[in-house]
Amino acid sequence: MQPIKSSAQQGQALVAGLLMLVVASVSLFWWFGTSQTIHMRQKLETASDAAAYSAAVHRARVLNYIAYSNRAIIAQEVAIAQAVTLASWSAYFSNLLQTGGTVLSAAYPPAAPFVQTAQSVADAARDMATQTAQIEIWARGSSGTGYKNLLALSQQAMLLSAGVMGMGAVAFEVAHANDNRFFAFALTDNHAFDRMVKLYSTDTEKERLRDMVLMSLDEFVKGPRSLDLRMLLLPSGCFGQTLNLSQWFQTLRKRGGTELSADRQRWEAADTASLHDWRRRGFIFRSCRESELLAMGWGGAEAADTELSQSLQGNPGGTFINGSASQMASSDVSNRSFNGYSGITEVHDLDYAALGTGTLPGSRVVVLAYAKGEDVRTANTLNVGVGRLRLQEAWARDRMWSMSAAEVVFQKPAALLGQVDELPSLYAPWWQARLSTPSAVEHTVAQGYVGL
Repeated sequence: MQPIKSSAQQGQALVAGLLMLVVASVSLFWWFGTSQTIHMRQKLETASDAAAYSAAVHRARVLNYIAYSNRAIIAQEVAIAQAVTLASWSAYFSNLLQTGGTVLSAAYPPAAPFVQTAQSVADAARDMATQTAQIEIWARGSSGTGYKNLLALSQQAMLLSAGVMGMGAVAFEVAHANDNRFFAFALTDNHAFDRMVKLYSTDTEKERLRDMVLMSLDEFVKGPRSLDLRMLLLPSGCFGQTLNLSQWFQTLRKRGGTELSADRQRWEAADTASLHDWRRRGFIFRSCRESELLAMGWGGAEAADTELSQSLQGNPGGTFINGSASQMASSDVSNRSFNGYSGITEVHDLDYAALGTGTLPGSRVVVLAYAKGEDVRTANTLNVGVGRLRLQEAWARDRMWSMSAAEVVFQKPAALLGQVDELPSLYAPWWQARLSTPSAVEHTVAQGYVGL
């Protein structure tokens, strides 16, 4: 027996099927758009982190470059001081050999040919040292194209690349390289980085670099280049007349040194040696007193810009103890007056006054990366669906956004932590970059820009 069908039940399955089809379609479009959005957001966040980190790395490298260039500038100053010193020393040695050779040749004539040969070698070395010093000083220290001044100028250019505009350029390149649909820029830091670094240009500020240069000099250049040699074969005028045995013999006193002038614009060096004697002097209370007997060797040199003194202005290494030899060394400076030294230059360092007491210097880079909403492959952007079946995305300014932050900090490598601690400065290249969590203030600034 066949069941009786009711006409009122016909077509109800079709309505339910159509409804389920609509729900399934909406769900499919929603899941498709959601998956594409999540995928794009993950890629954008990765690109944003890479952009922020890369920008911070560039800024850290700029700070490290300034540290290396500051050290290189110190090295140029040290090299100039060494050139002046060697010029003075070579002249001193040549004159010492000439004076000593004259005495030796008079006392022992057969030694004259050897003395003449040695003298010619010393003179050649003196002339070579003088010529080399002039080239070295000009190449390293001239105000126009000297190495140290070019290094100082390069710091300006590097700092410009580390500003907000430079950070934005780096961020864009990195984000765009990850995906050509991505764009990025750096948020303003209200000139925080500009306030972190300053140019030390005043006379007082240049003393910091001067002190570091003087500390970097080797012992020979720094001096004093001193030697006191008792001449046991040359009895003094007080021989046997005093209980002080050191006064029984003549003494050869060697003095020398290299100095930077108080105005940081001139290096000068002097080397002298004189034979000193002890003689009894005095009208009432006669005693053994030392006096310069014979100037044996002398030499002097200077490096300045255009205001050449052509004489000693100071007492480098205490040369004045050899009075006559010092006067000859002062006159000898005119033979080795090297122009082309522009003085202690201007360099960049941290602005400690602006940073404040107890503040660890650092710099933050905040990057906003975005992709256009039309580049996110959702059902809407693919023009799938009509009417209520078309899902609309609510992008801020029609873009998908991602925010990342990184910071530049001063941190010594782990392998060097056991050594002497260093305070942050732009003389030590220990600046590093690391990702950071954006602060609440940075979020507020970003939201204000995006328009959320």
